[in-house]
Order: sequence, then structure tokens, then C-alpha cells
Amino acid sequence: MRALVVPLVVAGLLAGAAPAAATPPGFPDLDAFPAVDPAGYQVFGAHPSMSGWVFSTPAGLRCQDSLIPDLGIYCRGPLPGSSSGVSTASVSLTHAGEIGHDDVGTDEGSYPLLPTGSRFAAGNGVVCAVPTADTLACRAAKPDSWPVDTPDPPDRHYGEHGFVLAPAGSWTY
Repeated sequence: MRALVVPLVVAGLLAGAAPAAATPPGFPDLDAFPAVDPAGYQVFGAHPSMSGWVFSTPAGLRCQDSLIPDLGIYCRGPLPGSSSGVSTASVSLTHAGEIGHDDVGTDEGSYPLLPTGSRFAAGNGVVCAVPTADTLACRAAKPDSWPVDTPDPPDRHYGEHGFVLAPAGSWTY
């Protein structure tokens, strides 16, 4: 009987435990960089999903951070430390970082530069920094403005996710 009770108690404790939201070792301290004013990066689209903020990096990445926190940020361009043909990175509050191929093509228009050594945080839970001219790191987590007990939607889980795009190797979590 004891052999059956212990696994059930452990399983019950694990089922109620929230997943850890720990930034992995090697991820830059984004809060250490001075923040830019997000107002100069804001764009307005015909729908909230097309509204938010855009920026470019010194290495030529072009990123769009959605007004809708669940959509997160999508970057396109030459990804340092990635194999040939890999040209996109994205992350959101509900999806781990992803690195992939661009099947949409290039977009038009200029994106304001996020300077080296600066941080972008518009308050929607996405924070990005350009630690060096050829590195971009972005993290998505529940915004500080949300109540701590904000429930997850019924079909997905809020968590902390991110990516690092760097010459030494691009990676996600």
C-alpha cells in the first residue's frame, strides 16, 4: 500500500507545481542595459495584431513586437551564429523561442535602430537588448503590470521564454 501512496502524493505535488521560470545560464542580463523610449518605435496597424513596435539592429535584423502580448516578437534578417537559410527568430509569453526559415520575404519600410548597448521594453512583457553590434537577446514573460495571479488561458500556459542571436551561436529557451 505504501508503495502506491508515495508515487500518488509525489504526482499530486508535481501536478500542482508551477513550472520554473528561470532564465538559463549564459542569457544576458537585459535589465543591465539602459532603456530607450518605446514611443519612437511605435507603429499602428489596421488591427491590434499589426500594431506595436518595430526596431532594427546594427547587424541588420528587423523586429516587430506586437501590441498583443501573446504574439510576442518576430525578427527577420541575417541571424548570426545560424546555418545558411535560417533567417527568423520569435518568442512570446506562451511559446518558447524559435529559430527558422523565412517563407514570407522581406518587408518594406525603415525600422528605427535599437543602438548597441541599449534595451527595448514597451511594457507588454517582451524585453530585448543589443549587448554588442552583432548580438540580440529577447525575453518574453508576464508583464510587470499584470497581477501576479493572472490565470493562464485555457489552451496555453504563460511562461518565460527567450532567444539569443549571436556569432558564437544562436539559441532559444
